[in-house]
Amino acid sequence: MSVLANKTQRKAIKVIANTLRFFQDTNLLFVSAEDAFAIRHAEIMLRAVVESNGYKDHYQKGKGTKILKDKKQKYHANELF
Repeated sequence: MSVLANKTQRKAIKVIANTLRFFQDTNLLFVSAEDAFAIRHAEIMLRAVVESNGYKDHYQKGKGTKILKDKKQKYHANELF
């Protein structure tokens, strides 16, 4: 059971980002269509958690996973300035 908070900690984002690199190799394995769909859905959901908290993940072999704060401001379509 997890402890719920108002904002997700950077450490939790880092753990999620670390798991995302393992999804890259699943396309080389023999997986059923249903399982491939579930795996892809899980990857999208985990990536959405990282990005909704304002981070981007970057994995480099030998150096590990880094999470970078997304510095782009998010503008909505109805904002003029």
